[in-house]
Amino acid sequence: MKDQMKDYREAYQSLDYEKAQAILEKSALKEDKKSSLLWHMEMGTVALSRNDEDNAIIHFQTSLDLIDKLYTKRLSSKAASLLINDASDVFYGASYERSYAHYFLAKSYYARFLKKGVKLDLQAARATILAWDTYFTELQRSATSKTLYHTDLMLKVFGGQIHEISDIRNDDQIALQLYKDAYKILDAEGGVFALFNKKNIEYTRSFEENLKKGKGPDQKLYEKTHAYNDLKDFLQFKILSLTKEIRSGDYDNQVKVLKPSKVVTNKVALGPTNVVVVLEEGMIPQKVGKPFNFGIKGAVNSVSNPAAKTFIATVGTEFVTAFAMNKLGMIPERTANAGSFIFAHDVTKLAVQEAAVEFELPMIDNVPLVQRQEVFFLNEKGVVVHHSPLPVVSENGDIARIVLEEDVVARYVKTGTRVAVRHIVAIVAAMKVYQSLKQGNGDGDFLAKTAAMATYVGASKGIAALEKADTRHWTTLPQALRMTEVKLPPGNYQVAIATYAGEMVPTAPAKILGNIQVSKSGKTIHHLRFQSP
Repeated sequence: MKDQMKDYREAYQSLDYEKAQAILEKSALKEDKKSSLLWHMEMGTVALSRNDEDNAIIHFQTSLDLIDKLYTKRLSSKAASLLINDASDVFYGASYERSYAHYFLAKSYYARFLKKGVKLDLQAARATILAWDTYFTELQRSATSKTLYHTDLMLKVFGGQIHEISDIRNDDQIALQLYKDAYKILDAEGGVFALFNKKNIEYTRSFEENLKKGKGPDQKLYEKTHAYNDLKDFLQFKILSLTKEIRSGDYDNQVKVLKPSKVVTNKVALGPTNVVVVLEEGMIPQKVGKPFNFGIKGAVNSVSNPAAKTFIATVGTEFVTAFAMNKLGMIPERTANAGSFIFAHDVTKLAVQEAAVEFELPMIDNVPLVQRQEVFFLNEKGVVVHHSPLPVVSENGDIARIVLEEDVVARYVKTGTRVAVRHIVAIVAAMKVYQSLKQGNGDGDFLAKTAAMATYVGASKGIAALEKADTRHWTTLPQALRMTEVKLPPGNYQVAIATYAGEMVPTAPAKILGNIQVSKSGKTIHHLRFQSP
């Protein structure tokens, strides 16, 4: 399956969606009942990319039904919060994957609304946004420990856009509150992301400790980046423009509170906008198995094998660990990078420099920083009629990194103990072989040690096969989601981007992303995709 998913990802990355679907249809994933949720997530993604909204909706709705079945009906809230994916277990999806199933379903309904004009699809998109918000409410309620991923900027901002165009009374008020929520999130949780904060590691460590005390993060550790400022300007524009439209008496007060730049107030003065562009950029970094160490001494009491327990009681724990180190060479050589903040407790305490086993846990691969981009709109004559920064609303690569690092803490002791116990039983078997060959033969240490090693290696290979890290993941999720909003006269336009070179603002487009048509009626959300190199 691994090679098939690699080919599928590469086909999708090259924008060959027909080939991607063909690979997926023939893959082992389709027949793997334990990966049913993942299958529907991937099938929905490729269907939507092929503009097959009907099938996309079927697959994403099925995904949400499966999520509901797995988390709401079959598991208690406590069990759900402690749920750990093993490679042989059912794929439940990480919290960010379950979250973004809502985004893609809402997007699918909205795309079908644009194509067919059926109002029920627009209302279904709105209902999905509400379900997305409920998902996070349930996540916070069920979690036994605080998580840094307890809401999502994209939920608030994209949700606000859907509410603005839903034509339901008071939805503009809801949209305004969603944008205000997003602004607060950017100023708090936003600091854990390298995209927004140059000191995100220190900030996150502080945030984690403060969460336990019921306090907020240390704002002195929030060193804002250009990406922060771009998104701040966009959110301030959304708050002020909507306030001016529906709560004009509160506008001056909001200006005093937000202290926007001239760029923002000038844009507000132009009046209501009619074009929203959502850009899905790149693909989320791969989930990979990374090695960790776990000391066997701490797992001895968990051994349940009767013969092994009796033997350990006879020779002693210290003798077993000494044999593992001196005869079998079980000295820890490497361990995964502690990342940012997560490994302040059990992981570093238990991975001691003694006899230790090595095992894998799933973590996100290196997350490359997305680049600052300028967006350009060109009219039918190829003339640039508008350009401005294209802010990142959500950086899924970094979200995945944080979620999976938190998961490592939840599963490290459980997985480490289970693996260590299996190794201890194998070590005891190797010790028995060593002692039987060594007895009465003063010169037989080499042969005894070789036979013991062979016994242990044979058993450890079987353990390694059983304990592979579960690296299944929604591989076609975009790495970043960007959004901007402008006012354009009716007509046909090309949308293009260019990358900033340091502080220099691009003056000309470098890559055409696609075409949009601006009509005379209302605001429209346009989705485009960009595969970064």
